[in-house]
Amino acid sequence: MNKYILLLGITGVALGSYCAYADNSATMTVTATIEHDVSLSIIRDLNLGTITLDPTARSCNFSSVSYNIDGTVENICDIIEVTDVTPGIFTANIANPSACDGSSYECGGLKVPADTVSMFGGGSESHYCTRFVIAHDSSNKFKVMPRNCALTPNTTPGIYEYPITIEYTAS
Repeated sequence: MNKYILLLGITGVALGSYCAYADNSATMTVTATIEHDVSLSIIRDLNLGTITLDPTARSCNFSSVSYNIDGTVENICDIIEVTDVTPGIFTANIANPSACDGSSYECGGLKVPADTVSMFGGGSESHYCTRFVIAHDSSNKFKVMPRNCALTPNTTPGIYEYPITIEYTAS
């Protein structure tokens, strides 16, 4: 009988300790911010050079020029000449940079937002460059170029500058 009382006493103390432990618990919220350091840095600004329009031409809805990622002109309509084009160059630390071959408008989380940008003054949506592509150049360097630009034939001559943003979104 002494053994049962002792066993019952030990069980009661253990159960009481467990209950006391359960009654004295607390929950804590753990918060962590995880970021990617892609270290985006501009090396050379994008320069679309000189675009010479034919103000009398009307074979296209807009004067337009299409570019390759290396800055060469692919196609023009109602434009007399395009000269001195240089792709923008930037650096970024992303996984698998060689997958950026210039065929996509988003690559490795890098992109220029798809918003149509009024780059050539006047606030008109008819003067814009759009669909920017990004291609791996070497190491952690990338090129950026618009696929095409459209201007109305009566665009005011001048020097136009417009900022574009290169974004990184973790995928």
